[in-house]
This record gives sequence, C-alpha cells and structure tokens, in this order.
Amino acid sequence: MDYYVYPLRFVTPVHFGDTAQGGTLEDLSLTFSSDSFFGACCNELAHNTEVLYTFIDDVMNGRIVMSSLFPYYIDGDNWQYYVPVPMIRVETADIVTRSYTETKLEAIKQKRLKKRAYMRASQVKHFSDTVQHHIDGAMPIFVERNVTTQVNMRGTQSRPYYVGNYRFMPNAGLYIIIGFSDESQKNFFDALIESIGYTGIGGKRSSGYGKFELADDPTRLSEGFYEDDIALYDMISAPQESIRMCMSTCVPQMVEDIQQLKQGQFKLKKRSGFVVAEGAATQVKRKSYYALAEGSISQHSIEGAVIKIESDALPYAVYRNGRGFWIGVDLHE
Repeated sequence: MDYYVYPLRFVTPVHFGDTAQGGTLEDLSLTFSSDSFFGACCNELAHNTEVLYTFIDDVMNGRIVMSSLFPYYIDGDNWQYYVPVPMIRVETADIVTRSYTETKLEAIKQKRLKKRAYMRASQVKHFSDTVQHHIDGAMPIFVERNVTTQVNMRGTQSRPYYVGNYRFMPNAGLYIIIGFSDESQKNFFDALIESIGYTGIGGKRSSGYGKFELADDPTRLSEGFYEDDIALYDMISAPQESIRMCMSTCVPQMVEDIQQLKQGQFKLKKRSGFVVAEGAATQVKRKSYYALAEGSISQHSIEGAVIKIESDALPYAVYRNGRGFWIGVDLHE
C-alpha cells in the first residue's frame, strides 16, 4: 500500500465542533476526525450512488485507509507535521530544588507539557526524554480564534447567538494521510478532495466556512524529504510488535479488542451531531457512538469498522469511518 500526505490550506475560517466539550457553537476543535472527513467524502459523492458505494466498500475492506486531519506548519523551507501526543504514562524526573523562581519555572513547564496535544512526528521517538526531563519545546501558532455574533430570526423574537471559528495562519493548515492499494484509487481521490475543497468541511459551510485547497502536491511518504514525513513513514512501516498509536477515530468491534485495550492507555470520545442529507427536509440528529480518540495506545493494531447509521428521518443510511489507522511508536529511542 502506498501512503500519501495531503496538506490542506484553508482559504476561509473553519468551524470544527467539539462534542466532547458539550457541542455548542462556541466549542471548537483544532483538528478534524477521520470519521467526519469520510462523511464529507460520502456527501460529495451522494449524487452518484455507484461511485459512492464503491468508495465505501474500498474503505470498509481496507483498500483505502485514512488518518484524521492534524496540523502542519511551514518554517522557512521545512514542513513540520504534527501528530497527537501519545497517551502513555512516563515517570518524570524530580524537580531539583533551587531558587523559588527556578522551581516555579520548572513547574510551569510541567503543566504546559501535560496540556500539549500535539508534537512533531520526528520528536515522538524522544517522547520519554521530553517528559522525564521537562523539555518544553516551543509550539507554533497554528490558528487565530474568533467569535462572531449571529441572530436567529426564526420565531416571533430574534435571538443572538455566538459562533466560534478558527482562521489558520498563512503558513499553517491541516494534513491527512491516505493509503491506497492501487494508483487508480489515488487518481479518484485527487479529484474528490479537490471537489470537497470547494464545498468545505466542518460546520457552518452554508456561511462559507471550511473551504480549502492543496498547499502542495501530495507527497508519497516512501519518498519523503523532510524530517517529519520521513518519521511518519518510518512509524507507518514499523513492525506490528511495536507499541501502536491510533491516528484516526477507531470503533472496536470485537470482544478481543476491548480486552486488548485494557493493556494500553486510551480515551473514548463521543461522536454525535447532525446530518444534512439530500431528500431530508431539515438537519437530522444522528445516533451517537463512542470511538477511541487519536493518540490512544495499544499493544496491537485494532481494525475497527465502518459504521452504518440508520434513521426513519433519513432517506438512506449514513456511514461513518470507524476503521483504525495505527502507527508504531518507539518512545524510548
């Protein structure tokens, strides 16, 4: 299987809802999950049923695999790709008591490390040292947060409400890793992602949010040039015996998968929201489900499954991608 990284440059603000924080219009996520991106792909193909179900079947059977969307940053000529911080517990070194000021600074660094959600792909192999010795690397600024006021004119009384959005910096955006089993699938996806860019992803698309273009041509990871894309390929190609980190929203299906997770460290996130489907009069709230969050750790890769969501209010079934995209992480190199 050939893996490619697609860097997306957003030309309008984005609104990626964060259901883990309650799902209000003010709650935002910096990244975009693989199940939501898969839904955007299906929505774009809905006009051609034959092509749509071919695409669903390819993802369902692992002929096309995809990660969630994570931030990248361009520093001069260097492309930096960020991945989730692994959810693994590492013992930290004791703070050597010196002056009050030095001790306070060390404590602040520890807190910042605990709050960090992403790190460069090339630094994952140094993760243990980073935590143990409180190495506080500077994080770039990916986005600018804004809140706009809008008015709901429905009903007899108008009511204001607030919508949060992110605007990506000129040298930042999100990337997605896609694996293809043959070249024809890549050609198909190249056309699909260009089309989705005009439609947009995320919420508030009717207001023009979420539109993007490719920041550069897709890069085949096996031919990577930069430090981080080489690291990504090495982690994807790592032997199955290595510790595995999830890079997508994964929905375990087998009892054995649940038992296996007990040996790792993971976080579940609630996946809920509304569906806009052709033929439906209004947005329909779909059934919620829970998935492994990106950054979850397991001793072995968990396959997961594509979920089929049905409702009497929808004219047809809705699909969400719960298949796992796992990479090997050597945290003690």
